[in-house]
Amino acid sequence: MSRIQLPIVEIREKMHRRRKAREDVPSPVLLNAIAINVEEMCALIDVFEHAHARIVGLSDADETVVAKAAGSSLIPLLYARAGMAVGKGIDSIPLLVDEAGLLDAAVINLESYEGNEAVLCSGYALLDSLEIRKESTRPACSEHGILRFSDESERAPSGSSGPFLPGNEERAQ
Repeated sequence: MSRIQLPIVEIREKMHRRRKAREDVPSPVLLNAIAINVEEMCALIDVFEHAHARIVGLSDADETVVAKAAGSSLIPLLYARAGMAVGKGIDSIPLLVDEAGLLDAAVINLESYEGNEAVLCSGYALLDSLEIRKESTRPACSEHGILRFSDESERAPSGSSGPFLPGNEERAQ
């Protein structure tokens, strides 16, 4: 009789340990982010790309240093965040407060490396706007490795009643 109960007891203990381990997992860290729109994201990317091109053209620094100095390391992350926001029907894209510092570095480097005046003006306008909005940040968290605002609920894109899956096409009658 004890032979039969022993494995059950062990299984219960393992299940209890697993539940306890799940309870001990810390809740996701919320980060402070500034809401930007698609136009601002495009302007950020323009500044980062131009700074990257100028620094590469006039410096002998390696790619990692250039990407940090120009802010261009942030570009793929911005595209991923924008894609998630658009896919969920959300208008705002999160930009971490610390990431706004990359824009500051890019603008300073554009001044040092004789950047385009229009891009510099765009960069300064963005810096001013982001500086004002740093006071009204919102909590952001990671979903599937992509930063999103934690206080926004998903909205289906207009004209869509659900996800598009093969074989789930709406048919005209």
